[in-house]
Amino acid sequence: MENNSSPLLKSSLTYGLYAALISIFLNVVIWAGGIMESLGIFGSLIVAILSLVISFVVMLIFTKNYRNKEFDGYISFVEAFKFAMLVTIVSTVILVIYTYVFHSFIAPDYMENLMASMQQKTLEFMESKGAPDATIEQTLSQFEKVPTIAKTLQSTVLSGLIGGGIISLIVAAIAKKKVEDSY
Repeated sequence: MENNSSPLLKSSLTYGLYAALISIFLNVVIWAGGIMESLGIFGSLIVAILSLVISFVVMLIFTKNYRNKEFDGYISFVEAFKFAMLVTIVSTVILVIYTYVFHSFIAPDYMENLMASMQQKTLEFMESKGAPDATIEQTLSQFEKVPTIAKTLQSTVLSGLIGGGIISLIVAAIAKKKVEDSY
């Protein structure tokens, strides 16, 4: 058991760092490029779907690399899941730290500006579709409450662990390979 836990921990830390750096890079591109603001009301959905797909592909590549390097191409579902989940936990911890630094020091007004931009885009969209004023007012009121740093960090943890857990289950099911599967 000692023999397998050391590569698991080392690989999980390494790939977790890589996964976090990829996510941070994408977040910086989205922020610096004003992508969320320019995409409007559907921007967060588009970014969320794209992030999910990228996370899945990256985790699948990392898990298959781990399988091939540490297990000579064969890995059980449980071992693949443990690895993917540990990568998820490591990357989530790093992302929580990044999120705190970003929202506290780099761009403390980002969420407020994003909410104002989204509110304006939503107003323009709803007016162009002829939505009733009462519906517009009710919808726009949802943008007045800017999430606190604590809520943002909580969201980062929950989405990272729950989304990462689901991705880890799917990736483990795909990456598992028994010796008899090769015949």
